Amino acid sequence: MALQGNLPLPQGKGLQRRVEANISTETGHLEDQSLDLDATTMALLGKRQQLRRNFGMVSLVAFSTTLIASWESVACAFHGGLVNGGPSALVYGLLTSWLGSIAVCASLAEMASMAPTSGGQYHWVAQFAPARFAASFSWAAGWVSVFARLAICASAAFVAGQLIVGLIILNVDTYDPLRWHGTMIYWAILLLSVLVNILGIRIFPHIETAAFIFHICFFFVLLVPLVYLAPQSTARFVFTDFENVGGWNSNGVSWFLGLLTSAWAFVGIDGTSHMSEEVRDSAVVVPQSMLIAQFISGAFAMAFSIAILFGIGDITSVLQTPTNYPIIQIFLNATGSKGATTAMAFSRDKGFSTFFAKVSKHYMTPVRAIILVATCASLLGLVNISSSVAFNALTSVALVGHYTSYLLPITLLVVRRFGKSEIPWGPWTLGRWGLPVNIAAMIHSIVLIVFMVFPPYQPINAQNMNYASLIFGAVMLLSIVLWFVYRRKIYYGPVREVIEELHIKQ
Repeated sequence: MALQGNLPLPQGKGLQRRVEANISTETGHLEDQSLDLDATTMALLGKRQQLRRNFGMVSLVAFSTTLIASWESVACAFHGGLVNGGPSALVYGLLTSWLGSIAVCASLAEMASMAPTSGGQYHWVAQFAPARFAASFSWAAGWVSVFARLAICASAAFVAGQLIVGLIILNVDTYDPLRWHGTMIYWAILLLSVLVNILGIRIFPHIETAAFIFHICFFFVLLVPLVYLAPQSTARFVFTDFENVGGWNSNGVSWFLGLLTSAWAFVGIDGTSHMSEEVRDSAVVVPQSMLIAQFISGAFAMAFSIAILFGIGDITSVLQTPTNYPIIQIFLNATGSKGATTAMAFSRDKGFSTFFAKVSKHYMTPVRAIILVATCASLLGLVNISSSVAFNALTSVALVGHYTSYLLPITLLVVRRFGKSEIPWGPWTLGRWGLPVNIAAMIHSIVLIVFMVFPPYQPINAQNMNYASLIFGAVMLLSIVLWFVYRRKIYYGPVREVIEELHIKQ
């Protein structure tokens, strides 16, 4: 008979534990062989091992921390916090987002221990949803996750491209920036990312470790001029000043809108879980590294945000900088040197297509999927040529998409906690703190989803409108149409490549 339903994962710690299993991924019959915990976990989840397990604890923490890029995100996006909320949003709002993201991260980490696969959210949703809704809910979660990842890829590359344009404006007085200039740089950054993810995959853990070292070193390189060279603000300004440049009648609404900067500093906390099939002892290492990275990232983000506020100088001149990025103006004011400022600023489941799910046997990475994401992100760059407002909405879309994808499985897990069905706990759990942490994660996610679709300024017009809700709604509408027209006939949730073929001889 075929094995069906949710299966409990093997309990235990480390690769030292050997589990005797007789699973043949080729014939679907039991044979005598010994598999380590990772292989057994994959088999119980119905997955075949297709990727190299290159990552250990150190390299994965490095990957997680650099992926979140917390203090760099604060540097690039704190303009939103200055406009709505001011220093209070960039201090207390950041602290609130840090604590909220820890709750979300811990909730996701617990599920990553239960089902350590690259699928992440859509797999967990299928696992915890009622049986008759498992496929449709998983489909929705998959679409949300994919689009959120596409949005964060596009927006991060866009920000990097615009920073380069800003530095050109800083150094070349005669330069007349056009929108297509930024788009060309944006495409170049995407191309570089594709090459690294395909050609550099064999040494990717080493690349991430090196990036982590630079991530830490450049934090201090940039912190020093803010502390010692910039004109220092008072502690009263940093910890008590409130700004409402956005023009909202309610200061409370303005403060919550300022959370855009804070939430942006921690977006992508699920990224580590999607590396599960490339990690040794993933059921333990992945959840632990997720939380370690979150604590490190929060500490760096808080320190850098406070340092920026102490060294910000005149807010008006910073907000009106011709480079369009306040962080560039702040370093220029601190160092008095364009050269120094420039140097520091540089410092597989049929849910979509089996064609793109294929893992290259040569590179041992899903080359087609990488190229597909880069292509879609490149096409999104065309939007910037006609409207920077529409493209900037991707920042909000990335947040809405990510936190929606987090909210779905966490909510279903909470519902399961109150039900009678057994929860297949992994070796890493929150224990008795699980329910309150899950509820805190839900509240945090809902607050961010609601306020991230608000426009940053009043009065609202076509130029300052936040199109995040329109874009996100269009994507969800497309997913619904495809579900009813096409995919509901062939999509049954995460593909169980091994278990659905496994038969027990009686």
